[in-house]
Amino acid sequence: MHARDGAQFDFDAAPHADPALGVFETMLVRDGCPVWAGRHIERLAASVRALYDAELAPELGARVAQAAAGHALARLRVDVVPRAGASAGVEIAVTELHRGRVLPAAEATLVTVLVRAGAGAHKLIDRAWLGRIEALVGPGVRPLLLTRSGALLETTRANVFLLRDGVLTTPPADGAILPGVTRAVVLEHARRLGIAARELALTLADLRAADIVLLSGSLALLERARDRGGAGASAQAARGLAAALSVDGDQ
Repeated sequence: MHARDGAQFDFDAAPHADPALGVFETMLVRDGCPVWAGRHIERLAASVRALYDAELAPELGARVAQAAAGHALARLRVDVVPRAGASAGVEIAVTELHRGRVLPAAEATLVTVLVRAGAGAHKLIDRAWLGRIEALVGPGVRPLLLTRSGALLETTRANVFLLRDGVLTTPPADGAILPGVTRAVVLEHARRLGIAARELALTLADLRAADIVLLSGSLALLERARDRGGAGASAQAARGLAAALSVDGDQ
């Protein structure tokens, strides 16, 4: 169903995901090392604490490192499932990745979708309602979520950044969006590179006015969803951020 108010689709169902199914983290493995593993485990631990009043086993970091060893380029996923009367169950799976999956050259295509609310601050295993949004818009495109009050949120799988006149902006991590690990790293790199970076409320008008739209995620790291071209400050900033992420192996 197409939406009014400038968005391309309208998803009217209330967001719903069952925390009882657990939470997960996805990490990129490079040359046998899980990238930003400490940050991912810290976010996972925060969710387990907040949702289940439980703690992760202290040896999880060692298990993740062991699972990543020997893989040149891979996706590592950690699932944590709460169990009544017992410690949470932890499962780790590793899948090899094609090099084109990381910092992809191809430009992603976005479509805007009106939603009642965002997915929230926890990475829940239950993604059924997000899957329904992806089915609504169809294959080959990325749903970019907007609230009915006009606030830009994130895609169903990535945080969003806008570049305009060399200034980087992203919606605030205020509980409505996932506080992405890569999102935080992008902001840190921007400040080190002297790129003005701000977290602030953004709208569809801001999206349309941006020179470059970027998506950040654990596997692709950073990809362009729109680029008006040129060699201006925004293009230079985008190149600098991609270059920094291409060698980043902080654990």
